Amino acid sequence: MQVAVENKRSLSKKKGFLFWVIALVILLAATSVVAIAIGSTYIEPGEVYKVLLSKLTNGAIFSDVSTVMNQNIIWEIRFPRVLLGAICGAGLAICGVLMQCVTKNPIAEPYILGISSGASCGAVAVLVLGGIFGIHSLQTGAFLGSILSGVLVFAIGTQMGKTSSTTRLVLSGMAISTIFAALTNLLIYSAKNSNQAKTALFWTIGSLGGAKWDVLLFPFIILILVMIIAIIMSKSLDILLLGDDSAIILGINVKLIKTVILILATLLTSALVAITGAIGFIGLVVPHICRTICGSDHKKLIVLSSLIGSIFLIGSDIAARGLFPPIEIPIGIITSLVGGPFFLYLISKKNYSFGGKE
Repeated sequence: MQVAVENKRSLSKKKGFLFWVIALVILLAATSVVAIAIGSTYIEPGEVYKVLLSKLTNGAIFSDVSTVMNQNIIWEIRFPRVLLGAICGAGLAICGVLMQCVTKNPIAEPYILGISSGASCGAVAVLVLGGIFGIHSLQTGAFLGSILSGVLVFAIGTQMGKTSSTTRLVLSGMAISTIFAALTNLLIYSAKNSNQAKTALFWTIGSLGGAKWDVLLFPFIILILVMIIAIIMSKSLDILLLGDDSAIILGINVKLIKTVILILATLLTSALVAITGAIGFIGLVVPHICRTICGSDHKKLIVLSSLIGSIFLIGSDIAARGLFPPIEIPIGIITSLVGGPFFLYLISKKNYSFGGKE
């Protein structure tokens, strides 16, 4: 009798999770179409749908649709931006899940290791001092800066993998972040003209304006790789929440698991920040939203976080472009204004805890 009850509960949970996945996929598709439709030139959602199907099927479906101008706006400008928003939102949310698990800290987020500060420093250095990598100098500078920050934090915070102390890791991240932030401010202060300073400041707050087809492949590959590895390691991540001592007793190689997760999170965050700048609150808020739905099961957390993170960032981009047209607000401002109050609401709920529902 007890086994039958447990099986029934398990089936109910699976159905509930599947319902959320289907509902979020539909919502993501709808949000994406709206994001493509809205802009300085409004395009009917039905027209957006037809153009996308035509392009994706190479004209097999809806071969003669819309004007050439609208097709170019949809396919060359807005669709890459939406895809970048989806990739970045999913990636930051997943990194938030991973960092909160590794540090066992409910306020951990992707930038806790100073990666955003390193990326900002590298990008601003290119903007102010000039780059040597051609049209991709900005992204290259940001990526190298973020990787340098991650390597320094890992080397100092874990003593080259010899210790798994999360306190030492977080403190090292705070110190490195402060140093890179100071260097960034110094570079902005030394900018030769106001345009350089304004561009640098805009980049540090975050934007999807740099979306182009040729910059999407690398972060997409990294995102898929991290998702696959994280899902494979999900049981180990569940056990890590019990504490390092308990995880070791249960046969988990804590140092190895943490090292792999830190490397994956650093690589993914670096790839994203190098293109979009530092977009805050997604990696902090989205994992907590997902925990109210599925608890602390990391396999489910990773899937739901990727979907909700994508929807959240695409929706924020709609607001950033639509509030004061034709002026575009840095998207980091929108995510903070929306995410901050929502996060306060979550932590004010009496039945909420870091591991999910009590």
